[in-house]
Amino acid sequence: MKKNIIWLVCAFGFYAGNVWAAELPYNESPEYCGSCHQRIFEEWNSSMMGNKNLDDAVLYQFYTGTNSKGEKDGLGYQGMHPGEAGDCADCHVPTLALKEHHAGREADLGVAMRYKLDYGISCNFCHSVKAVHIAKDDNGRYRTGLSETVLRDESGIQYGPLKDAESPAHQTVFAPQFTQSESCAPCHLNQEKYLSISTYDDWKQAFDSGKTKETCQGCHMPLHKEAVDLAEGGPKRLGVRSHSFIGASDPGLLDKALSLDVATRIEGKELVVTTTVENVGAGHKVPGSGPLGNVILKIDAVGLDEKPLAYVGDPGGLLPSLAGTGDPATGKRGASDWAGLPGRMYAKVYQSAINPKTGKAMVGVGGFAADSVFFDTALKPLDANRSEFRFKLPTAHGQVNINVKLVYRWAFKPLADLKGWQVDDRKMKTLSRIVTW
Repeated sequence: MKKNIIWLVCAFGFYAGNVWAAELPYNESPEYCGSCHQRIFEEWNSSMMGNKNLDDAVLYQFYTGTNSKGEKDGLGYQGMHPGEAGDCADCHVPTLALKEHHAGREADLGVAMRYKLDYGISCNFCHSVKAVHIAKDDNGRYRTGLSETVLRDESGIQYGPLKDAESPAHQTVFAPQFTQSESCAPCHLNQEKYLSISTYDDWKQAFDSGKTKETCQGCHMPLHKEAVDLAEGGPKRLGVRSHSFIGASDPGLLDKALSLDVATRIEGKELVVTTTVENVGAGHKVPGSGPLGNVILKIDAVGLDEKPLAYVGDPGGLLPSLAGTGDPATGKRGASDWAGLPGRMYAKVYQSAINPKTGKAMVGVGGFAADSVFFDTALKPLDANRSEFRFKLPTAHGQVNINVKLVYRWAFKPLADLKGWQVDDRKMKTLSRIVTW
């Protein structure tokens, strides 16, 4: 048995006035569930939901306000809210978060991750949820605290989407939310000054208006094509969903989320490139999830001499600084620093309040620091954006190669550079055109 000892010592300021130690129950661990549900465990363990939860360095650094070297940089929740725990633990260590809430305290996510005080987004937590309640207050704001949205049953009963499931190890009970998007809502909504994580609300608006027919499970827990077992030795069933929880790291989902169309024309001495980007495959806004994700449309127009054509269009057709400005100390730009180049960013970008020390606001912050919306170009389901880019043609007649690409980044490049994170450009769509004149 793995012995994960919880040490909450007031001398460290973790939970002031509470000195106690406890061992995490092994029968609540994913490994315990996996002893029977081996296939499901492997799917979960290979997913973003399972394999990075408590060991996610990026999450830890963004919460504690530290960089990849362990130095305090102020960029993150506790960097901007020193001494506070906040509600981040609700969705990352939910069992601990609820226990602390019932004891009148808030769980510190950084402490929980450092000392492994919880099993994270585990089988036992999700399948102990008896009911989900999603509601708004009188001001139209969602109540998103975990203690307000989920009703847990700690008796050992396991809840799920099947009405006829039986197990010799535990009682099984059907709960309708497991077939509905509401089961995902508690952690895919976060009401701060703004609804900074709005994925469920975005989906619900699209679903209620007929713009999507899929539930969250329909895309992110795809059906197995063949009959599979639920537990070792059990009968094989058709219609079973995978616990892979695929998302923005899955090439297939990225490929089907957006469509891209490119048209060209020549007007006098200018080349006009028109792009149309439409959300054709996602049941929520693209990008979805939290306020750091962004999709970038980049336009490259190159002459026969392999030099880029001069951009002469509207300044709004150039990518913002959030696309990457390079090293501020040296001015050196890398291959993925695209600020000032032709293109468009799709994102919901928040701005902080003005920092009295610097006299400036921070752009591209998490919802916990959001004081205003800087811009919002995220694409709703079946919404399309049409953009125009103008380039000066070379003097001599010839040929221009146009390359257009859509990529997804899980964080803004300048923030990633400051934190020491590696952000890759995940390909969504590419198109090429050749123009001669």
